[in-house]
Parts: sequence; C-alpha cells; structure tokens
Amino acid sequence: MPHLESDVQPSKVKSVSVYNVGDYGNDLFLPFTDVGLTETAITFSTATLTRDTENSNQPMDDFPAVYSDTDSGILLNEGNDSAFSQTYSYNPDMTAIIYALHLHFPAAVICSAFTSGTLNVGALHLKITERSTNDRLLYENTFQSGAANLTATGTSLHIFQQDVVETILVRKGNPIDILVE
Repeated sequence: MPHLESDVQPSKVKSVSVYNVGDYGNDLFLPFTDVGLTETAITFSTATLTRDTENSNQPMDDFPAVYSDTDSGILLNEGNDSAFSQTYSYNPDMTAIIYALHLHFPAAVICSAFTSGTLNVGALHLKITERSTNDRLLYENTFQSGAANLTATGTSLHIFQQDVVETILVRKGNPIDILVE
C-alpha cells in the first residue's frame, strides 16, 4: 500500500534505543555500600544535629527521616583519627544523560577526650570522574557543612543534602568513580 506524503513513512522513522522504556526518565537510586569500614555507635539525643537548608540549585524534594523506638544508631567510619575518604564506582549499562543528582550524606565528629582547640565536621568534597583512555572530570564541588565547632567532648552530626543540577553524560562501558571525602 503506497504512503501519502502526509502519512508517516516507515523509511523515514528514526528509533532511539533505550534500556527500559518503562523506566525512561525515572530516578536511578544508587546506594553506596561501604564494606570493611568500622562501625561506631551514636546516640542521637546527645548529638548536635545540623543539616543543609540551602545552597542547593533546586528546592529540596524531601528530607529523609528515620523513625525508631531506640535512641542509638551506627555510623561507618575509616577509623579513629581518620578523615573519611571513599571512592565508589558505578558502571553504566547504557549511555545516558544525568540531569540532577540528589545527595544525602551524614557526617559526624565524635570526640571522647578533649584538651584544647576546636573540632568540626567541615566540608564535603564530591568529585565524579569517568574512567576511559582519557579520564574525564564530570563534576566537582565542595559543600560547607555549617556545623558548629565542638569545644568539648560530644558528637556533632551533619546531614548533607544537596541537589546538584548539572548535565552529565555517562557512557556505556566507561566506569564512573565517585570520590566522597
């Protein structure tokens, strides 16, 4: 059957392959797993808790909350007197464009013996690179915590919650390294 000029002609139709049309345009949740880190107990009622309330490119969509009948929890750390520094890897199974990253990351300073000076959660440094024949920097930024200084023993817990609105191209077969420190 011949096609009229106004009809869609099969020879002129272009298709774009996508991994799963049902998930196209949806959020991809990437929980980072820390194997081999030290578990440290924390008591929430005695900790000074702060969180990001601004400095995002977009309004916060939500603030994750944990409801529990206990007052204690566990945080993972590198060990006593060590700054947190972990690199997480993600291997994209398809080429895609990331339009936004929603970062939720708790950081704490626990001081059990104090003599002088001050301690602070400090800043969170995030660096995302693509591993290929020419490693490529995809995104880098440092987020300030705004947490108060500890001037005695105690716990300061800050929850970094940032919306990063950037256009980032990830390519199938090129692993992505995410450095958090």
